[in-house]
Amino acid sequence: MPDPSTTRLGMYKSASDGSENVSYTLDIGQNLDKLDAAAGFQVVTSGTRPSSPYSGKPIAESDTNYRTYFANGTSPASASWVQIPNSSSTFNADLDLTSGKQINVGGSGSTAAYAALLSSATSDYILSSRVGADSVNRLALRADGRIELGSGSATADTNLYRSSADLLKTDDSFEVGANLAVTGNATVTGNLSVTGIGARTFVRKTADETVTSSAAYQDDDHLTVAVVSGAVYKVEGYIVYQTVSAAGINLKLTGPTGTGLWTFFTVSVSAGSADSGAVRTAPGSNGSGTAYLGGAGTNMSAMLRGTFLPTASGNLQLAWSQNASNGTGTIVRQNSWIELTRVA
Repeated sequence: MPDPSTTRLGMYKSASDGSENVSYTLDIGQNLDKLDAAAGFQVVTSGTRPSSPYSGKPIAESDTNYRTYFANGTSPASASWVQIPNSSSTFNADLDLTSGKQINVGGSGSTAAYAALLSSATSDYILSSRVGADSVNRLALRADGRIELGSGSATADTNLYRSSADLLKTDDSFEVGANLAVTGNATVTGNLSVTGIGARTFVRKTADETVTSSAAYQDDDHLTVAVVSGAVYKVEGYIVYQTVSAAGINLKLTGPTGTGLWTFFTVSVSAGSADSGAVRTAPGSNGSGTAYLGGAGTNMSAMLRGTFLPTASGNLQLAWSQNASNGTGTIVRQNSWIELTRVA
């Protein structure tokens, strides 16, 4: 009876007690074939892996750009293959590092990190990502820390980078969806747009507007400001007007439902005019509380101060008219303005 076959290659061994003649086919031919197949990595396909590999058996798959594996001896054999990374193929498994170990590309990092990438130039890209059929990167990270972002179909259009010591900068617009807190000085070289607390909305009258022979209120053509339900606004304004004493001007604010108080008061009634004291500054509320300002036929001005708490979103609107219908036109001048600051 033959001796047990070898444990790794399963080569045939004739009986060691001399009771069996040596067979070329069994003892030499087949064993040589097994030795030849076991030399180095056995080239197979992903569908023809050995069915009974020994522990440590190496293979390379010709149909996957030569992914390389070794068998770890577990059962079943189909679950025993462990992939070995190589530069010929794409790696098709998770690659796990022990905590505290590092992946180094180009050289180890000077600070503790799980991945350390050493490049030769600050403009080298060290990380990028795409989605599906993107033609260019959606995200790219340069060696100098600059982050570039785009749509995936065109050159990156936004960025974020270190401009100088202690200064983070973008060359594009920046929007904060929640709260923004600034504990030091804020410097803005372009436009600043805030939609929450601290938002300031400024509207300026871009042309003179005239009303003749009408004591009916009409909405100003330019001085309209959008408000948001639930907010609290500080209201300010500067109205330049011209009217004769027989006409005067009535001013009020109208808008969505809400509460608030505001006052129009003069700052430059012409001294000695017949209406120099004809100024009513009692606080008004939404759509009421008209302020009547007299006139002397020359440019005069009124200041606006107050608060508004809308319970619905809409527009806060300056409305005005002649106090008494008169054929001499009452004018609200270009560059008058209203500004709202959201304070809550």
